[in-house]
Amino acid sequence: MQVRQSVTYSSIDSKSLHDWIVKAIAKAQITGSSVLFSYSQSWECINPLLLLASKADSQQPKFYWEQPNANLVLAAAGSVAEISIANHDLSDRFDCAKKFTKTHLANAIVAKHPDLELTGSEVSIHVVGAFSFYGNGSNTNDRLDLDQQNNYQQNNQQKSWFPTLLFFIPRWMVRQNERDCTLTLNHYIQPWDNADDVLELIENLRSHLQASSNYEAPTVHEVSKIVEVEGAQIWTEIVERALTLIHQGHFEKVVLARALDVLADRNFDPFQVLHVLRCEYPECISFLLDYGGGKTFLGATPEVVLQFKAHSDRLWLRSDALAGSIGRGKTVQEDLMLGDHLLNSEKDMREHQFVIRSICDRLQSMGAAIDPQVSTGLLKLSNVQHLHTPITAQLNEPDWLIALDILQQLHPTAAVGGEPRDRAVCFMQQWEACDRGWYAAPIGWLNGNGEGTFGVGIRAGYIQGDRARIFAGAGIVANSQVENEQSETTIKFAALLKALGAL
Repeated sequence: MQVRQSVTYSSIDSKSLHDWIVKAIAKAQITGSSVLFSYSQSWECINPLLLLASKADSQQPKFYWEQPNANLVLAAAGSVAEISIANHDLSDRFDCAKKFTKTHLANAIVAKHPDLELTGSEVSIHVVGAFSFYGNGSNTNDRLDLDQQNNYQQNNQQKSWFPTLLFFIPRWMVRQNERDCTLTLNHYIQPWDNADDVLELIENLRSHLQASSNYEAPTVHEVSKIVEVEGAQIWTEIVERALTLIHQGHFEKVVLARALDVLADRNFDPFQVLHVLRCEYPECISFLLDYGGGKTFLGATPEVVLQFKAHSDRLWLRSDALAGSIGRGKTVQEDLMLGDHLLNSEKDMREHQFVIRSICDRLQSMGAAIDPQVSTGLLKLSNVQHLHTPITAQLNEPDWLIALDILQQLHPTAAVGGEPRDRAVCFMQQWEACDRGWYAAPIGWLNGNGEGTFGVGIRAGYIQGDRARIFAGAGIVANSQVENEQSETTIKFAALLKALGAL
């Protein structure tokens, strides 16, 4: 990320804001409970990622989302409400997310600057966050201790970096699309609050964000060590074991992940790493979720597990089937040849059909009507190309929060889990050298307007100080070749390794 100045401008209407605060306090007094108050106004921001890097406190949770095909950027920090479920908590993380969202949005007051003509999406309260890959109670190891033996038994004794659910309503958020940029400020109003005091708090935050700022990326680091995380067996041996079980009929497909620990001579800058990713992979969704205290999960995913939008009493749904991979050619002719080989590969098309079938079956189990599918095509990224089939559906349902139930049904799809799912996931959890945490799990956002998007947290890794752990997976099916699958993961590692300065 280049050092540059970020300048924001806004028009201030303190009288309008004060009037809305008075209304919120009155509602809190009538109900005898706190009220979530949200105020949106027009905003100009040159670079939301730079704004987030320069204005967010290091101890605050932070969220960044850049989805080029939707012309959408979200940059948010702070928290007025959050839910974090620890790894040992056996609560249903999707149900908890649903209850959290419903509780906090139910009686909220959503206001906007009187001169704005914004859509509901632009002034809605947003909830952002992520789920873990495995269900609650699974054991994880995310300490990134390069000196320890990273086998399965030791992983069981470690505490997780990341909770199995983290959802929060940010204190401030910038939402930018191709037409507008909006600043939303959130605050919980208490019955005993004084309107002038609340106004001052909100104005101070707005002034802080409005002030010009410079952000200087840390001195360039050098990667000093890259170590593969290994358990009792190396990855290729685990693939061989999986192939044996596939041939015996235990499951049809399993996705096995490798992990690399990357150590540098000084701290990584997560914003700089993400900036490289977003420039290298403009077709992907760039995301960053910082739990606070310098623990960051980031990546650039090409895959959406669920996108939804409520309209009247119907819910529009979309999920990407993405499986089957091959590298990019050095010339146009070689690239076309590789893409054609992928489209005609019996092994890759079989793997892709597993994913299509798993998504369609689970959407239909929730009562959704699947739209006629478009033909499978190629999604070309800078270093890899995938078989890709977008799946859309519609559901007659007035309560859009059912989207979180659908998300629970979809995760994990056969693209990152396996088929049959339960048997494949059990094998993964037992034999992968380290738990995935948020890797390959849903990460994204939703809002009170009944829309949201959750990507699959792939092409991703964790950063803490001078250490990073990155992941790459490959789908193993009956005629997989161990060497080819290892090569596929090596190609996928390249995205994060380059962003970390290791290539």
